[in-house]
Amino acid sequence: MSEPLVCPFNPEKSSKSSSPVPSSSHSPTATESSQTPLHSSSSHTDYDAHKCPVFTQEVDPLLIKNSLEDRIAYLTDFLNFGSRDAEIISKIAPSVHEVIPSMVDGMYEKLFEFDITKKVFMNRNQGFDGPLPHTLEELTLDSAQIVFRKVFMKAWARRVLTADYSNGKTWAYMDKVGVMHTGASPFKHQRTMGIAPLNVPYRDVALMLGWIQTVLHSAILSIPDSTCPASEKIEAVSAINKVLWIQNDLFSRHYIGD
Repeated sequence: MSEPLVCPFNPEKSSKSSSPVPSSSHSPTATESSQTPLHSSSSHTDYDAHKCPVFTQEVDPLLIKNSLEDRIAYLTDFLNFGSRDAEIISKIAPSVHEVIPSMVDGMYEKLFEFDITKKVFMNRNQGFDGPLPHTLEELTLDSAQIVFRKVFMKAWARRVLTADYSNGKTWAYMDKVGVMHTGASPFKHQRTMGIAPLNVPYRDVALMLGWIQTVLHSAILSIPDSTCPASEKIEAVSAINKVLWIQNDLFSRHYIGD
């Protein structure tokens, strides 16, 4: 006789029980699989090693490819990003804001260490109508276009720390940030005016997000315990990590097309 099926999520029960775990006859509907952000459709919003899933969610690859709302529902559900994550990010934001200027300066210094990341800024970026250098050697951290880019980058970093993650407009903004780095403009007025967007290889986008993640983690862990206890700093590191990985996906989806 074949061995009975047991729940793989509960080692204790698998060793003690010889009867199969009853399966639910319930299967998720299209509506359940397309919940709005921060409202998980999973029975495992919080991971619990001692519970077996009620059901396996059905995810339509084509739907999450074409629908931003459904993609965000899937991403936040998979990463267990919820209201507590948004709350803890908001709490630590005032203590982390002060590192944004130095983080942005450091980011461009890092990009200038390599010719393949520096040469991206030899091309005119969207919204910039100032002078451009003629050679890579003439491009400096004080060049007009770099100063212009730093303003945008600081705005993005502040939004990560202060955004309303229950609002779909936040994710739409992050998705447009992804599009605008691929060489295609997400903004109609820019296409009409012939303003060229950035064209940055995904390789370098992903590396830069990793660099930013390290800086933000360090800033969070450096908050005095009197301001934020260690337990909440750990929560904040986890929450920021989730946001940056969601942003990473909202970059990669426009490069890879998946």
